[in-house]
Amino acid sequence: MIKFFSKIRQSLLSEGKTRKYFKYAIGEIILVVFGILIALQINNWNESDNLAKKEVSMLINLRNDLVSDLINLKHEDSLFAIREVNSAKGLELFYKATTISDIDSVSSLSDGRWNALYINNNTYNEMVSTGSMYSMKNRELQKNIIRYYLLVDADKNYINLVNQGQDHLKNKTPQLLPYLSLMNQLRNPSIDIGRIDTSWINNPNSPTYLAVEQFLGSNQKTSNIYRRKVFKRNIEHAQSLLDALNVELETGK
Repeated sequence: MIKFFSKIRQSLLSEGKTRKYFKYAIGEIILVVFGILIALQINNWNESDNLAKKEVSMLINLRNDLVSDLINLKHEDSLFAIREVNSAKGLELFYKATTISDIDSVSSLSDGRWNALYINNNTYNEMVSTGSMYSMKNRELQKNIIRYYLLVDADKNYINLVNQGQDHLKNKTPQLLPYLSLMNQLRNPSIDIGRIDTSWINNPNSPTYLAVEQFLGSNQKTSNIYRRKVFKRNIEHAQSLLDALNVELETGK
């Protein structure tokens, strides 16, 4: 094609048709520029199409993450429901306990440590690191996605603080030592259990009794009850974001 245009220009020059030569040259330039613009536009269309396909792929992966997370969160919530009931029973039994065996049952029913909040954020992190998160067309959905994972991080940090607080309460309260020593001995016998102070059992005036009462109450009120609220909140947020993703993916078909 280039040789063809070149021959035409040479022919015009050899025939002395200078004016026609310049008109033809200008027209050729315009034609070339027009061709470049078309090529650029096609390239832009291709890039936009590729970005759109990549965004859809990412959103599908994100949706799959949320589906899996919801299954796990609901399973954890069902376990927490059992632990919440058991912890309440343990606290009730504590007030009636008169023997070492009773206290052992109380300890078995009570649990103040939280399970960690496991959320799969691999797709989200990839979207952020590659910049695809910030090139999303649906800005409202973009905000919802970012907000969801920021709230998840905040709850993860809160859970860590609660667990640290429970550990601190257990390990830094001297009055709890007879109770903790008794539990350790029952789980891993190493000394004569008669050497451990158990006079605090069913003795509301004992500092150890009061400390154990506070510890068990903290397990139930500060930990178990509020724990379910945190996980239920994450279930609601995950479901809301999943619904928004489904709408976006369905609309984009």
